[in-house]
Amino acid sequence: MSCLNDCIEYFQEPGFQRMIKAWIEKYKSLGHLGGKIKLDNLSLLEQEKLGLFLGLDLSCGYLHITYSEFYKRFQKTKFEDVDFLKVLKSLQSSPIYTFQELRDLKKQTKNSFKETLFQKYIDTNAYPWLVHYFQEERLISKYIQSYQENYLEMLSYICEAINNLPVYHHKYTLLSVFSQKITRNPHYFDHGLSKELLLKAITFSLDINIIEKTIETINDVFYQAGLLRDDLSNNCYICHIKPYIDISGWRGFYESYEPWNMNLYNLMKVNSSFVTMPIYIVENPSVFRSLVKYIQDHCLQVGLICSNGQINLCTYMLLDKLIESGCQLYYAGDYDPEGLLIADKLKQKYSKHCHLWCYSVNYFNKIQIMQDEISSKRIQILKNIQDYQLKEIALFMIEHLCFGYQEGLINIYKKDLLTNN
Repeated sequence: MSCLNDCIEYFQEPGFQRMIKAWIEKYKSLGHLGGKIKLDNLSLLEQEKLGLFLGLDLSCGYLHITYSEFYKRFQKTKFEDVDFLKVLKSLQSSPIYTFQELRDLKKQTKNSFKETLFQKYIDTNAYPWLVHYFQEERLISKYIQSYQENYLEMLSYICEAINNLPVYHHKYTLLSVFSQKITRNPHYFDHGLSKELLLKAITFSLDINIIEKTIETINDVFYQAGLLRDDLSNNCYICHIKPYIDISGWRGFYESYEPWNMNLYNLMKVNSSFVTMPIYIVENPSVFRSLVKYIQDHCLQVGLICSNGQINLCTYMLLDKLIESGCQLYYAGDYDPEGLLIADKLKQKYSKHCHLWCYSVNYFNKIQIMQDEISSKRIQILKNIQDYQLKEIALFMIEHLCFGYQEGLINIYKKDLLTNN
């Protein structure tokens, strides 16, 4: 057996493991053998083995030693001609890289990934996002190490997705169908890093500003890209609304003033514009139900929509189509922080096409309910309201600690509908 192999076998004995590991870590950090190691709370076995090898009394329970001192004592053993670094590399199950070598390797690998993708997508829609991503993303080296070749494949899929977004052709496609086409896996973009990267790529490529990630905002990002996550369970209640070209029974519901739960599947089949008329949107189903009966009884030429709380993708998509058809929107909701927030979002999104319906401090006074207190979170919602008309109501709520609910304004809604239509 060679002296090197003999030394390697010797240090594999119990009692040397912590010392060997300490010198390996020191080599990684410095890039050479040097510095000082500190081993505290030595076991009796470590005291015996290390003490015997180094010629030291370690009954104190610790070993603090510089490499120069260690190497002097190492050379006084039978292994004096052995390269200690070769010993360390042999005892380590994987290659030993210094921190600088690891940084250089990561940089080299990252550059290789970058050049491969840049050459492939340089003349495509995905290229600007790729440049931005490699400039801004700090975790690329970590992802390369974690996902290896799958990461290169993942970035390629993201680029293919950006280059083939349905919105470029003014179309909408189910995300699962789109994913199957791009990756051969309908659930590839459903979760995890692939979903996160796709969202980042879409928001950058389409210049979409997303402040907070929620189900609604994520659905909206996909929608703006022409991708629909679900076309059946995403729905809203409507009444007396129909496209000019009748499909799937819209006309029957329209003419009978019958309310129905329209979903994205129904909406995606519409290829024409909608009948132009005022569209009234209410927040609560009970109010919607009362107004349905009223416009039916009076044959009013208005349409009704119930957002049922937060406005979902289906509702937004319908509103977009209605505005494109020349309809004006009128929104009425609760006089509470969440209700004002919904109204404010609609005003910010649709501007002159959306009007606040029966929103004023005077109407608020008719239905206000005193509150013991308003939580700091809800007060912050009120303070963030942008529309000047809603802001006045928000400040009134904060000052007087009161809310109001739109069920109390049903008769006023009815009177206004009859007067203006």
